[in-house]
Order: sequence, then structure tokens, then C-alpha cells
Amino acid sequence: MDQDITRREFVAAGAGLVPVAANAQAEVKPAAKERIVRLDLLTSREVGDWFKTNDAIFVPHGPISGHGPWTTLGVHAHGAEAVATLLARKCNGLVYPTVYSCFAGATRLYPGTVPFSYEFHIQLLKTVVRSLHAQGFGRIFLLCYTNPEDAAGLIAARDLFDIEGEIPVASLVATRGMSSEPVKKLLGEYQGSAGEAIVDYAALRLLNQERGIAEPELAKVGLKGGQDQNPEIREAINVLRSRGTRGFRYDSEREHSSHGTVGLTWKGQPDIELGLKILDALADYLLPAVDALKKHRDYLKEHPPKRIEKQERLGP
Repeated sequence: MDQDITRREFVAAGAGLVPVAANAQAEVKPAAKERIVRLDLLTSREVGDWFKTNDAIFVPHGPISGHGPWTTLGVHAHGAEAVATLLARKCNGLVYPTVYSCFAGATRLYPGTVPFSYEFHIQLLKTVVRSLHAQGFGRIFLLCYTNPEDAAGLIAARDLFDIEGEIPVASLVATRGMSSEPVKKLLGEYQGSAGEAIVDYAALRLLNQERGIAEPELAKVGLKGGQDQNPEIREAINVLRSRGTRGFRYDSEREHSSHGTVGLTWKGQPDIELGLKILDALADYLLPAVDALKKHRDYLKEHPPKRIEKQERLGP
């Protein structure tokens, strides 16, 4: 008598890997997969059902920009998307596909860098937010990993609130959590230098885009920091940047190549495991913002704007 078999058993049997027994119920079930959070990977019905219980979406953004021999061009965007993915899993949110058309700063002379103006970056983020809001997303988070793209998110979020009717959008910067106590504790147990490189490769693993470490021997050693300008002009640039801002450029590969180490051992395992824990800690650091935006949005609905009038008593 013919027996029904699963697709997995059929494929395995066809390859000669396992026998198909009549009582094939002993098959080991695969581990449960993480919930799909990327908006473009869901169906409209799935999103419709999701809207019944939630309204938060994260918009990761970051440039394609040169970062030297062993850190990828997309490190900032990878970090942003990884943190956004972890946040979405923690709060039952969704993630908009990563925006790469971003300001790339001083890296424009590195092969592969794709620079855009701040103006374009800001307008693109605003356009995405307007569309998401019109579609019913009630909490929108523009999430970047670090600078220089943080400025675009900050400006877009403020403009959309102050100029366009208090749209419920906030800007989040993942690396603000690097000074949190959980991250400090993790870093204190690492013999290498935990910078963007370790986060980059950890993010790629989390996003199912894992690759081998480029220049592995150099990546294990790293490079000394603080060498991001030619010594002839370094002091002048530092004065300008510490007191405001000034555009500048990198003129050699070495100048923007110090991003920490990767490829070492941490607690008996690859240090990419540490990178994954750092990403999770950064997501935990940002997580309170999800509920905070809801509270602020609801407060504003209960207290509509009105012109401020003179107070007879200003209080203490």
C-alpha cells in the first residue's frame, strides 16, 4: 500500500540520503523560524491582519560608503537594518526595506561609494514617511546606525512634525546605545576593538547575508584610531568639527579604515557572536522609544495645538 511522504522526505530519498520508511513519523522537525518582519516580504492580507494589533514600522537608512579593507561599503545600512529587525521582533513591528540613497560624507573618493546630498536624503525619507502614514502606520521610526546619516533623519523627523501636521515619526540613532551599561559590560570582556567591523559582520549574519571576513589577518589586528586626516591638516579639521561642522574628504585608504577588529575569539567562540549581542543590546536601548512615541502621539491628540497666550502666573 502506498504511503504519503513529505516533500522533505521525497527530496532526501531521491538524493539517496535517507530511506523512506512506512512509519516515517520519526522525522526531526526543523527549528521554528523567526517571524517575517520585512514589509516587502509579506502579503497585503498579512499586513492587514497585523494592522489589527500594531502600527509601528522602522525605516532603516544608511549610505553605501567606503570603509577600508575589511569593513563593507554597506556597514552603516547593515547595522541599521539589523537593529530595526531586532526591534520589530521585540515589539511586533515591521521593517521597511532599507534606504541606501543617503548622504555618504567624506568617503566619496573610495571605490564603490555612492554619494547623495543631504537635501535628497531628507526629501526621500520624508516621502517614505508620508506614504507610510497615509497607509495607516501610526508610529514611524527613521532608524540609522550612526553619522553622518543621522542628521538627515533628525531633520526629516522634525520637519514632518513641526511643518506637516505633527506626523507620528521619530528619528533613532543606534550608536547612542553604545554608551549604555549593557554594551559597556559586553565590550569590557573583549580583547579586541569592538567597532563598526564586528557589527558589520554580525549584522550580515543576522540578515542572512553572511560572508567571509575580508583581509582576515589585518582585520584581527586592526588599525590605530585618530588617523582620519593627513597630519598637515588634521588639527585644523578637528578644530572646525569640534566647534560646529565643516565638509572634508578622505584622501587615502588609511584615513577611514580604523573600524575595530573582527575574526578573533570571544569566550571560546567567534567574536561575531559578540557583535550579535551588541546589536541586540542596541535594540533593547532603543525599544522604550516605541511606547514613548505612542504616548506622545496620544497626548497630542488629547491636547490639540492652540496659540500660546500670556500666563498671569509663570510658576517657579
